[in-house]
Amino acid sequence: MRYNTSPEDRYAKFLPWAWPLGLLTWCVLLCFVPDPRPLSAPGLFVDATRAVLNISEPASRAVSTIALRAIGLAAIGILLALCLKQAPNKIAIPVVLLTSPAIAILCQWINYGYFPIFLQLQLGIASALVGAMLGLAICRSWIAGCVLSVLLFGLYFWGTSTGISNDLTEDSRATGEYLLANAAQIPSGDEGFTQLVEMAFLYAEDNSHSTDAVHANQAAILALGVILGQERIASVAKRSINLERVDELNQLRSRITLMGRNDLARHYWVSAALVVLSDSNRAAAVGIGKEMMDATEGGSGFSFVDLMADHAGTMLATAATKNAADARRIHSIVQQGIVIADLFPSIEGLPEGIPGDAFQSEYGGLGGAKTRGLLSDLERRLQTCPALLPSK
Repeated sequence: MRYNTSPEDRYAKFLPWAWPLGLLTWCVLLCFVPDPRPLSAPGLFVDATRAVLNISEPASRAVSTIALRAIGLAAIGILLALCLKQAPNKIAIPVVLLTSPAIAILCQWINYGYFPIFLQLQLGIASALVGAMLGLAICRSWIAGCVLSVLLFGLYFWGTSTGISNDLTEDSRATGEYLLANAAQIPSGDEGFTQLVEMAFLYAEDNSHSTDAVHANQAAILALGVILGQERIASVAKRSINLERVDELNQLRSRITLMGRNDLARHYWVSAALVVLSDSNRAAAVGIGKEMMDATEGGSGFSFVDLMADHAGTMLATAATKNAADARRIHSIVQQGIVIADLFPSIEGLPEGIPGDAFQSEYGGLGGAKTRGLLSDLERRLQTCPALLPSK
């Protein structure tokens, strides 16, 4: 006797293979189809992001690109969780959480042609884990949904956790007021840059009565971040600023240079202040992200000089606030009389103004061989600056 197989029965037989096949197909696509390369997301997605977030075109292009990458990598975790939908929780949950980041990294490695750099690893692991938790929440239980919520809130608060103590606020403000009060005696150009550094660090130390060298250095860096970098640093620290003095800030800031350039002084001190407000990794990410946005159409182009200024500011702040011994070492260098070479190396021969297309085709993007070579050159140059190096 013959029995007709119903569409439901055929579907039930195919279903166990559907998710593994989907996962395999998706991984192949991630490995061999170029992902949204830096700042090359589809125009429609960029326009939608710009409209929703009300941000500039370069910023929306950067956000769109990162979002697309994160979505693509998160899909690995979702599909893997669905593949193990019928498995017991004690097996499926650890397998999905441990395996999805490994698969994401492997896909990135194959796609890029090189092992992902640290920031790319962070994106791959975080995206895959969020996707894994989302997939488990979809097909498992309310517990996974709760864990996903906690993870997402944790990531949000980690990413926005800036702010400083009342003591640091008062000391950095006092240091800034002191610098502005003596602005007329500060020369213009690079000489003014070094003189402001000396004045800020020495005053902050004296104001703290030398009881906490790290705290004093943090106050000096934040003051310089507001005065020479950007007054919005204060709002990042969740603190107010005296708007009546903004004109004074702009007047002083506009005549201070680093290597004869006003923009490098601003890069330097914004990055340094962000280390005090968050950490060096996020400060570095901000610097790289800024250069990636500059590489878009209408931007000033990717600049290895700007990137070195970002990194130098990050290194100074890290060395000056790592611990009491390093903080006192910086004071010793400042007291002996600081020069530009202590804080920043030569920029000779470093390329600037590289358009996005050229950055991809000629330099291979962030992970290209030419880029890696230039980044290594930047590191070698920065290692020659005594004030940027922690004590051994």
